[in-house]
Amino acid sequence: MKVRISLVVLCVLLAMTVVACASSGGGGGGGGGGGGGGAAKAAAFGDANGTATGTANGFAGEVTATVTIVDGVITEVVCTGDAETPTIGGPVLARAPAQIIKYQSAQFDAISGATVTSEAVAEAAQAAIDEIVGGGH
Repeated sequence: MKVRISLVVLCVLLAMTVVACASSGGGGGGGGGGGGGGAAKAAAFGDANGTATGTANGFAGEVTATVTIVDGVITEVVCTGDAETPTIGGPVLARAPAQIIKYQSAQFDAISGATVTSEAVAEAAQAAIDEIVGGGH
């Protein structure tokens, strides 16, 4: 009987630990630097404004990233790579824009199996950002 009670207590404590970790955002890349939901994003690029397109070599050809910055904040990103494999590089081209906007950075979470395309998108986005911030557009 004592063994059963000990097991029940142990299971309850384990469950509480898992729930506490999950609700605090523990584990994984979570977080994202605070800032409550709906709060305005801080200007990551000063007072830069503009739209520029960067290019890089992807797995199967050229990848482009067109970035728009308004008042120092990345507001829009469009990625293309017509020669990229739709089932491998395609998800990178589809998901990267939202991540670049979320993180306000050309660096984003690469997609497993599509490393070359992920790196090309990051390089192209960074080139576009550099052109806008450096005033080269």
